[in-house]
Amino acid sequence: MNEVTLMKHPIAKIYTNQGIITAELYPEYAPNTVNSFIWCITQGMYTNRLISRVVPGFVIQSTYDFSKEPDCDLVLNGEFASNGFNNPIQFGKGVLGMAGDASKEAHGCGFFITLSDDVKERLQGKFAAFGRVIDGFEEIERIENVPLRDITDHSEGPDIVIKQPITDEFIKKIEIETFGVEYPKPEILRWGYDC
Repeated sequence: MNEVTLMKHPIAKIYTNQGIITAELYPEYAPNTVNSFIWCITQGMYTNRLISRVVPGFVIQSTYDFSKEPDCDLVLNGEFASNGFNNPIQFGKGVLGMAGDASKEAHGCGFFITLSDDVKERLQGKFAAFGRVIDGFEEIERIENVPLRDITDHSEGPDIVIKQPITDEFIKKIEIETFGVEYPKPEILRWGYDC
């Protein structure tokens, strides 16, 4: 009788300045995106990382613009439908995704967490979903509800304005448990993102 070994999904613990958010990652559906997230963790790219974008009902994003940080400014081939990649993860509340150009590329370091099931129409097939929050929803809700200020007059759409917490919120560190599996350095298209 053959035994089937089930792969354990990597688990990321995101330590904020006030709590912990735990997420399960899905390398079988977005392998290079997961590789990039894990690699960025091991390189310390999320250590003491400002949460610089909060859009209630839409997303929390660790950093919106990496252009001034060349070490974090990496571009991946997007693992989503508009780039011809079959990624079955459905966007909804608590999904981890990578920022990108909504067409072909993903930012290998700029992840976000979705705040509502209503995001699917806006994000599905245009951004690489790669994980899901499994614990710490109360911390996500706390961050979503902190007082915000406009950080730019740029609008992404009729109802979306980029806002930042008035009092700094940040990721202290992210720890990753891979259960003994080694994840390689991601395949990087180029350094330098322009979307």
